[in-house]
Amino acid sequence: MFGIKMQVTTKKISVLLRPGTKEDIPELVKHFSSMRVHMYTQGLFGQTLENELEWYDKTRSSQEGCTWFIQPQGSKVAIGVTSLHKIDTWDGGCSSGIIIWDTNWWGKGVASAAHLARTLFAADFLNKYSIRSSVREDNQASRKALEKVGYTVWGTEPVDAYRSGKWINTHQLKWFHPDKHQFYFPDGLPELFTPGVARAKIALQTARQVVEFI
Repeated sequence: MFGIKMQVTTKKISVLLRPGTKEDIPELVKHFSSMRVHMYTQGLFGQTLENELEWYDKTRSSQEGCTWFIQPQGSKVAIGVTSLHKIDTWDGGCSSGIIIWDTNWWGKGVASAAHLARTLFAADFLNKYSIRSSVREDNQASRKALEKVGYTVWGTEPVDAYRSGKWINTHQLKWFHPDKHQFYFPDGLPELFTPGVARAKIALQTARQVVEFI
């Protein structure tokens, strides 16, 4: 499935999260042939129009995930995607991911804005109590963006990928709903997650003010 439209307006940037169209796919193909993009993804090879049209059709019909194309103000095209996966599970959780394929938009607050909207949708509309994610250890900017909205690194998987002649590690992160973490921890929230849950509370409060459904 594709997500409904959300406009996120922060002091730094305004970003539209919207359903994708087939007209978006050529832009995706152009950037997904870049190793700079794939340094931090699961992919390693370039994509063709046919590959990505298959991905589009699969994503459109999937009942276990929700995907948005990301288009910041000032761009005429989408510059990335963000998703919630495994939203149909019984455990109150799901997983999240994001790729900003246009490197000209890295470091400009796009990912942070997208995280706010995606987290709000997961918490307030899907009624999710937790969200899983992962990030390459070298990708410090992505880690900080996730931590800002309340994710906590709980572990690191060693030598998880091989890039530029070296092994790199992958951090595993978890987000817990500030009002519903008791579902998992009836005896009290572990100290490891306390700072993250505090940030999650602030992030949700902020998201409810800066995210508009259009």
